[in-house]
Amino acid sequence: RADPPPGSGFTGSFAAVVHLQDGRRVFAKAGRGSAENPHVLRALTQEASVLAALPPAVPAPGLVGARRVEDDEHPWQVVVVEAVEGRLPQPWTESDVYAVHEACQRAASALTPPPAAITLPSLPDDVRADTRTLGLFDGLGDGSLTPTWGQPSWLVERATDLSGLARHAPAAVGGRTACHGDLRADNVLVHRGRAVLVDWNWLAVAAAWTDFVAVLPLARADGVDVDAWVRRSALCRDVDPEAIDAWLAYIAAYMLAAADDPVWPGGSPLVRVHQRRYARTFLDWIAVRRGWA
Repeated sequence: RADPPPGSGFTGSFAAVVHLQDGRRVFAKAGRGSAENPHVLRALTQEASVLAALPPAVPAPGLVGARRVEDDEHPWQVVVVEAVEGRLPQPWTESDVYAVHEACQRAASALTPPPAAITLPSLPDDVRADTRTLGLFDGLGDGSLTPTWGQPSWLVERATDLSGLARHAPAAVGGRTACHGDLRADNVLVHRGRAVLVDWNWLAVAAAWTDFVAVLPLARADGVDVDAWVRRSALCRDVDPEAIDAWLAYIAAYMLAAADDPVWPGGSPLVRVHQRRYARTFLDWIAVRRGWA
């Protein structure tokens, strides 16, 4: 028996708490690959591999089992993990950020160096190869790209500055930690002051601070003093402020690069709303950090 699916996520795969005959509660995800939406199959297959390789100290749900089901045209991937109690940190609170910071510290400690059982991509290499994102602010600056996203009025006039920041991102995010790579409120469950990180299909080798910094712009939009968190966080200690701004600029550009694209078959149209809001909160924080606003 399955509970109703949670009201979050963008891929279009099945996801729900399932009650097994032996009395256990597990969380099951399943998706079918297709030419129109190959991401579902890739993401679930990668998540199964990552969860199997994570050290026990990482605050992640334990892998119960995974199975690939082949058919003639469209194979399925099923991933089953422990059911985790908790709520999404929406809106963010100071205590939620505390819980996620502690979880990021535990994850960074357990994942430095990265687990040897799995071959992981390099985040700097992935960013460097993402020419569409790296060129987004150039397009705004030279007029070849017209913003349609309701972003801040200063965006075009600062496009050259933002482009320089984004192009610094490959050097900025280099490190020797296996990082979650997609940390946001709907990939976190908070329960009794502790956070569990979920959806581990984007693990990559990067700087240990990148996951935590990526949650801060939306926490800032919800009223949390994130600048204080950067100052006192052990993860951010001794990190060049330019590196943080470069990472923020790259993520903003990444979100805007696809903001006008059609949604893939089975995907949620809310993904484009999510991308626009993400970009706006990242740009707003950059502007304050750099004295543009």
